[in-house]
Amino acid sequence: MKVHVLVEGPSERAFFDRWLPRAFAGHQFITHPHQGKGTLPKDHKAPPLPRRFGLLDLLPATLRAYSASPEMTDDGVLVVLDADDEDPGDLEKRIGKIVTAYAPARTMVRLAVEETEAYYLGDLRALKAAFPEADMGAAKAYVADSIVGTAEKFGEVVGDDGLRKVLWAEAMGPRVTTDPARSRSPSFRALHSGIRELVAATRAPKPARKKHWKTRHSSIRKKK
Repeated sequence: MKVHVLVEGPSERAFFDRWLPRAFAGHQFITHPHQGKGTLPKDHKAPPLPRRFGLLDLLPATLRAYSASPEMTDDGVLVVLDADDEDPGDLEKRIGKIVTAYAPARTMVRLAVEETEAYYLGDLRALKAAFPEADMGAAKAYVADSIVGTAEKFGEVVGDDGLRKVLWAEAMGPRVTTDPARSRSPSFRALHSGIRELVAATRAPKPARKKHWKTRHSSIRKKK
């Protein structure tokens, strides 16, 4: 059984390809990057619009395809994206409608508040290990999961204003904690708990009857 991880782009893939095997050893994850975040289509049932390849652009069609695939029966799906400047609660609701309508058996959604770099700034030990010359005073002053332009803030902390997010991910993925209690980031802790729930669901026997449950920043559906 596998977990398919849908992410916005190459930097998220670089991070998760390095962090997930450490955090959840023994489970198989396949990361699928997109061309950015995108936007949810107005007509969820329609084919994706031409030349729109963002995660949200393709999400309804992707989930429909996964749900229809016999090979996905026992697999899980993890959708991870940045909240950016959107209200996380509103974004959750809109994505939740897509998940409820089209998602395969086991699907989890998690939001990074505000951006993936919030996960990095949430772990000061990992930050210092990956970037020894980082401005740790500025890192400590950052309020976890605050809306401040997190990628730019991370660049300031590490002295790199080039937004080289893939390089940051490659440096932080092997170092970010696998213990959620050691992170200052609430969205990182929600990510970890959600994945733990998802991998447990992919290993659990199928229930006799269809059940539904929801958790914060998540939508998981089980079906026979």
